[in-house]
Amino acid sequence: MSEELEINRENEGIIEFICEGGYGSEARIIVELRTRFPGIGGTIITQEGAVTALRKEFNISPKMGHKMFLRHTIIKKLEDYFYRKHVYNLAHIPRPLGSISSEGEKPYEAYLYEWTFGIDSFPWKGLDRDSSQRDIILHDWNAFVNSYQNIGIEMGNDVADAEDGRMSQNIIHQLYRMNTKNLEMNSLWKRIDFGYRSVGIDYEKLLKFLNKNREDLTRTLRIERYQMLKLAIEYLTKGKEKMKKIDVGRLDVLIGDYRHNTLQQYISGTSGLTERSTHFDERIESLI
Repeated sequence: MSEELEINRENEGIIEFICEGGYGSEARIIVELRTRFPGIGGTIITQEGAVTALRKEFNISPKMGHKMFLRHTIIKKLEDYFYRKHVYNLAHIPRPLGSISSEGEKPYEAYLYEWTFGIDSFPWKGLDRDSSQRDIILHDWNAFVNSYQNIGIEMGNDVADAEDGRMSQNIIHQLYRMNTKNLEMNSLWKRIDFGYRSVGIDYEKLLKFLNKNREDLTRTLRIERYQMLKLAIEYLTKGKEKMKKIDVGRLDVLIGDYRHNTLQQYISGTSGLTERSTHFDERIESLI
């Protein structure tokens, strides 16, 4: 994929390289302005550009880009459930937008999510008025970590710098302000990096939660999103090859619909979206 300005024919969208977004142990991040969003469910073209993080995986095993997208999607959709249930009141997971999985002589595995502006490091400890060192309170953090931990997802891992544990990593604070009186920071932050080394997922525990709370989850998120979660977990735990063909098709349709709705929410002017692949209704009918 070119890392320079790439302008395709008008109906194929625009991809403009902006800058390097950073490196981690598992991937390289590239910041782009995009109107073209490939992924499971088809390529979506927008009229308005969106600032996008392209996470290029160092692990180029087949379908890794799609797998990373699905991990991120599961985490994001469960957050929708948490804040709609008022476990906490502000979203802290950026939106996943698409994925790329290209095999051949030059395999390429990556996925796309909304770029989060802000500072990528802040202190976990500070001095109070008595010059005593205390933990800094990040508003919503405990509720956020605990809600995921209870269902088998370790969101509290890999959030301190390996060389200096007093400094954060993988949390972007969007409006860094500290209340020096009580060493508290506001809730305008996002958790990033959902790689295998950064976020552990106990799928058995997660499935128990989904099965036990099926009625409440479907009422809160819609039945389509609940089915999407179950099929995404099956894809990640069994692999596409061991899934029923009809379930692979259902996942494709459900993810496509989810991505389309996500881009509508992310980009102002929702009429500026066009679906390049087969219409969702037609594809659903073909699977019945």
